[in-house]
Amino acid sequence: MDLSHLQPRVSTSTSSAFPPHRTQIHPRMHFSTFPPPYYRVDRLRVLVAGLLAVPFLLYLVSVARGTHLTSRFAVSHPKGFCVIIDARATASRVHVFEFLNDGRIPFVGFDSKGSVSLSARPGIRALAAEPDRAGASLRGLLEFAKGRVPRSVWVETTVRLIDNGGLRGLTQELKRAILESCRRELRASGFLFKDYWASSITGQEKGIYAWVAANYVLGTLGAAPEDTLGIIELGEASTQVAFVIDKQHPMEVSRILELPGRTYKIYSNSTYEYSQDITWESLQNVWSSNMLMKSSDYMNEALMSPCIPKGYNHSALQPNSMGRRISSTNLQGGFNACRDNISGFSPTERWLF
Repeated sequence: MDLSHLQPRVSTSTSSAFPPHRTQIHPRMHFSTFPPPYYRVDRLRVLVAGLLAVPFLLYLVSVARGTHLTSRFAVSHPKGFCVIIDARATASRVHVFEFLNDGRIPFVGFDSKGSVSLSARPGIRALAAEPDRAGASLRGLLEFAKGRVPRSVWVETTVRLIDNGGLRGLTQELKRAILESCRRELRASGFLFKDYWASSITGQEKGIYAWVAANYVLGTLGAAPEDTLGIIELGEASTQVAFVIDKQHPMEVSRILELPGRTYKIYSNSTYEYSQDITWESLQNVWSSNMLMKSSDYMNEALMSPCIPKGYNHSALQPNSMGRRISSTNLQGGFNACRDNISGFSPTERWLF
């Protein structure tokens, strides 16, 4: 067959003059000996950044590791310890506080580590007949404190004794003898002690301490005066009111309290006529007298007391009844009735505001 007359067909399509697009070629056929210039530049940048980042990260790790391995982080270094003996009529309690940081106002942990206490009987009042033995009654409490405070810091750990109503009602001579016996024991304890650190607390001081404690717990101790909290403390033997004031009051009801970075003027007043014990004793006298007037022929009467919850078994001696006892087995506790009973009391002591 003569093929000389056959001519190759030339396509008139303009598209056939261009090579196929990369998207039309199977990925396996994509091949290039040299990557594009922009690809080489980006890869070089990533490599350089990685080489620079690795030493920097290693440096950060080493700094962090070295910081946490220092003695400051390896073990706890408290600022110090403090020992307080709260001496009451029937028992005394020692409190050992551990300051956990070096801040402007030290932090005290109220748990088994930061704060521990122990109570022991008898109280210092029970030793009124033998005042020289008052100091010896503190030895068990001091030994407990020594077991919680490292021996190396005994000489710089303060110990204080606060007579919290334990000596109330005793003569001044007996009070001095009991406190002096306690001071002798505290001097020989090995802790840091000064004679005036063993004394009877005043009502004003109770208010100051209660104010400090409340604001410390709430985190407002050291804050601006207007951000602090006032307190009313209903105690066993007295009631205290304390709050910040903006001007000075008479010294018998005010005190200046200086803390690191902050000074407060605090009104603090105390009264015994509003205390729990005095109020309770007065109520009992009223109830007992009423029962005595109504039924004087029975040795045991049911005391209908609205201020004692139902279910309690309580008894009390009638006043001026030669030891006659009233049994309160049928108690009628009720808030409204109790409030009506108490509202009849009008303490004669006036507070200065």
